[in-house]
Amino acid sequence: RGPEWAGRGARLVVDVEVIAGAPASGRVALSVVSGWPDFGPGERVGFRARLHELRGTRNPGLPDPTLSLRAADVDAIAGVASPASIARLVDAPPAGLRGLAFRARRALRAAIDAQVGGEPGAFLKTAVLGDRRGVGPDVEAGFAAAGATHVLSVSGLHVAAVIAIVLLAVRAFAALAPELPLYVDPRAIAAAAAVPAVVFFTLLTGEAVATQRSAIMLAVGAVGVLLGRSISPGPAIAAAAIVILAMGPLRVFDASLQLSVASVAGIAILAARLGPQRGVRAALGLTARAGRWLWRFAAATLAATAFTAPLVAHDFGEIAPLAPLGNLALVPLVELGVVPLGLFGSALAAVAPTLGRPPLLAAGFAARVALAIAAVFRAHAPLWTCRMPNALETAALMAGAATLLWAARAPARPRRFALVGATVALVVGVGSLAVRDWRRRHADAARVTFLDVGQGDAAVVEAPGGAVALIDGGGAFDDGFDPGERIVEPFLRARGIIRLDLVALSHPHPDHLNGLRRIVERFPVGALWTSGDDGHNPEYAHLRALAAARGVPAPVPTARLFGRAWLEPLGPFVDGDVAPPPGLSVNDASLALRLAFGGRAVLFAGDLEADGEGELVGRRDVGQAVASDVLKVPHHGSRTSSSPELVDAVAPSLAVISLGWRNHFHFPAAEVVARYAARGATVLRTDRDGAVTVTLAPDGAVGVACERGCPGPVVFRPVHGPIVPGGSS
Repeated sequence: RGPEWAGRGARLVVDVEVIAGAPASGRVALSVVSGWPDFGPGERVGFRARLHELRGTRNPGLPDPTLSLRAADVDAIAGVASPASIARLVDAPPAGLRGLAFRARRALRAAIDAQVGGEPGAFLKTAVLGDRRGVGPDVEAGFAAAGATHVLSVSGLHVAAVIAIVLLAVRAFAALAPELPLYVDPRAIAAAAAVPAVVFFTLLTGEAVATQRSAIMLAVGAVGVLLGRSISPGPAIAAAAIVILAMGPLRVFDASLQLSVASVAGIAILAARLGPQRGVRAALGLTARAGRWLWRFAAATLAATAFTAPLVAHDFGEIAPLAPLGNLALVPLVELGVVPLGLFGSALAAVAPTLGRPPLLAAGFAARVALAIAAVFRAHAPLWTCRMPNALETAALMAGAATLLWAARAPARPRRFALVGATVALVVGVGSLAVRDWRRRHADAARVTFLDVGQGDAAVVEAPGGAVALIDGGGAFDDGFDPGERIVEPFLRARGIIRLDLVALSHPHPDHLNGLRRIVERFPVGALWTSGDDGHNPEYAHLRALAAARGVPAPVPTARLFGRAWLEPLGPFVDGDVAPPPGLSVNDASLALRLAFGGRAVLFAGDLEADGEGELVGRRDVGQAVASDVLKVPHHGSRTSSSPELVDAVAPSLAVISLGWRNHFHFPAAEVVARYAARGATVLRTDRDGAVTVTLAPDGAVGVACERGCPGPVVFRPVHGPIVPGGSS
């Protein structure tokens, strides 16, 4: 397939013919870290890269991130730095219908670039061609606040614009031949012409799942017209879903497919319950017709928003309360102005630039207005973040919303039954959310989840009494992947956590820091703890500034009761306060924390190396406890860490290593793993075992669970006894 935009780079899906000179078969998803590889479907290319199996991160409550690749029948993944690393083997244009669509897409994109530049031009390419390369996060945030992110992808309304253009063309043709209706139904001509036009438009815009759904529904409707049969919305929606799932059953987990089907179902089946009663349009004046159209559009928007809101909360943990208003302001402008003018103008400009200029300029003006409206929503409209409902809660909330909409115009007796049913469904959904939250807040055990964030660290502490802390947030060195957005925030919201009492940064390296920006930006946070070392990393200053702007205090870390557990820093110290000692490296100045509850303890050692480990072990000389049942292994199992002195002093029963699968650092070092094993500690790894969850019960019992399944049982030594000041643990 042609390239898909992915952050700063792109992704190609390629069918393999040869590997190292030998015939081979399979499908590879090739990521390009930076830049745009302008290759089309059917072209033969060559590249040098290491193939990796499909192995995504695995965390509690979150789907397998490789599902979308598996749905596309991808067998392996690979990566190159830039398009220069990919060679075109045959100097010929892409072949076939997909190749023709790709060349047309390239021509339309060039036509838009020539006439409309800057952000409006980028938005125009997004709305018309599904090309999101130039759309920045601020624009996306504006459309999200307006509840109109669907206009940033090619959806059913875009297909409707194509059909409208086809109908206008058929009407113009029919006007030239007044006797045509005597021989053939113009509707049949329109249906026959619309199907190939929509198929080509689907290929032109990248074959997004929402476009496929719309194209299939249109094909079903067109067949009905040609056969003289009317097709109701329900069977058409069902047919589209069945065909798409037949092409790839795993697409059932695709959020875009779920939202696409749910939104069109809400509009087609439920909006009529809210809209105006059908009447004789000829008896209405122009103002009345406009009012009825506006009423119908508002009803459709409200129906789609109400029906899909639980799904949006389930997939993204957010709700746009002003979505009906945002859609009312943006959708007509984009779908009736930007898309048809941009599509018609770019197609015309690709052939005759002078003729295509006026409609493209008009589309560019409409795009500027749409961007201005989205900016207003970004600045002033609330975007509520929320707990993510689970599958049962989502289904119950959707059922409740649908039943309420259906009851809008039901007769009195059925309406009463519908209202009772809606009440039951909503009580089940909301009640389940409330019960889960109550159980989490009143849990007797402490829970620590070492998240699988790839090559990095992130751990969530849920203390008895409801206090929650996040220690590190993971992060990529090139900003190509944000675990804060993709893993940490979804995990927190799936757990029902909407506030953090503490965010702690062990040290300012990207694989610990970068994921925290999203969390501080999107969650209320009680305090930010750091060692005070900036590590000469400007992102540390950005994090501190973001925290200050959000009103998050950043006190010097001190020992404190955390819920009903005890949390204390074990270094680094300068004159009795946490601070980076002169001469220590960034790793050795990591903020080390120890959580104690029920006679058990968990030690978070950051990326300490030999010098920092020596400082930590020395805390025993001033009366601080270092021994812990669970140790977050320092520095991802590097051979420069986990010294015999540290392992002996901590004496863990369980050592958890947080690291990425087949990372290029070759962590963990074999001698380090052997060192823990020789001292009786079980070693678990997030790359092999997925997220590791440890629970500490008040009686000292310890539970361990691995998202991929733990390789064996973990045996813990007897409890240490009271380890909280005052003798209570």
